[in-house]
Amino acid sequence: MNENYSSLIQKHIDILSLRDLSESTIANYTAYLREFFEWAEEQLGGKDPSGISLDELHAYIRHLQVDRKLNNRTINCHIAQLRDFWAYVLQKDFSRYQLPFLKYDQYLPKVPTREEMTSIISHLENPKHKAEIALLYSSGLRVSELCRLHCGDIRASKKCIYVSRSKNRSDRYAILSERAYQDLVRYVRADLKGATQDDWLFPGQKAGEHISSQSIANVLKASLEASGLSGKGFNLHSLRHAFGLHLYEAGTDIVSIKEAMGHKSLASTEVYLTLGIGSGRSVTSPYDF
Repeated sequence: MNENYSSLIQKHIDILSLRDLSESTIANYTAYLREFFEWAEEQLGGKDPSGISLDELHAYIRHLQVDRKLNNRTINCHIAQLRDFWAYVLQKDFSRYQLPFLKYDQYLPKVPTREEMTSIISHLENPKHKAEIALLYSSGLRVSELCRLHCGDIRASKKCIYVSRSKNRSDRYAILSERAYQDLVRYVRADLKGATQDDWLFPGQKAGEHISSQSIANVLKASLEASGLSGKGFNLHSLRHAFGLHLYEAGTDIVSIKEAMGHKSLASTEVYLTLGIGSGRSVTSPYDF
C-alpha cells in the first residue's frame, strides 16, 4: 500500500481513538477502510482519495456486491466507513442520496428451547465450561461482558452480577441465577482457589488476560455437537436470545426484559414479541374470540 494511503489510514485511526471507540471497533473500521484502499490501488492506480469521484465509489460498492458477494448489511458497514472517512479526514460530506445504504433482509434469530438449553449445559462436564455457558444463558450476558467479569462482580448476597462498561457504555446489573451460581461455586472451588476480587473470573491462557470470546465459542460448539444440536444454527448470541425469549414465554413483561438484558432501546427487545408467537406465548386470533 502506498505511503499516502497508509498515512490517511493512520489519521483515521487517530480520529477514531479521539472519539473513544473500543479497540475492536477501531480494528473493524480500519479493516473496511484498508480494503477500500487496496481496491483503489489496484483499480484506480493509487489515486488520491480527494480526487475519487462518486462514480468510482459506486464502482467499489458494485465490486463488493458482485465480486466479493458480500451481504447488504456488511456492505453498509463499508459505506458507513467511507462516509466517516470522507467527513472526518477529507472533511467532505456525502448525502444519503449520493452514497445510500442498501436495503437488507431481516431474519428471526435461531433460539434454543428451554429443553435444548438444558441439554447444552448438561453435556458440559468441565466446571469452567459449564459455568461460562450457564452464566451466558441464565443472566442474558453478552459474551464480551462475560469475558470481562472480575471475581468481585458476582454479588451473591444481592443475587446479581455487576456489569461494567457494557455495549451501551454504561454500567448495569444482570440477574444471578441460583443454579448458575452453584455451577460457578463448583468451578471456583475446582479451578480458581485463592483468586482475589480483582482477578478475572474466567482467566485466559496468558497471565493477566481474560478468556477470549473464541474460546467460549469453541466450548459451545463442542457442546452442540455432543448434544446433537450442531445443525440448528445456534451461536453464542443465541443464548442471550434464549434468555429474553424464555422470560417472555414465562410471562415477564417486555419492559422488565429490556432492563434485564441491558437494552438501551425497547426496539431491541421487541423481537421477542415476534418470536413469542411461534414459541408458546401466542396472541389469540380475533377469528377465535
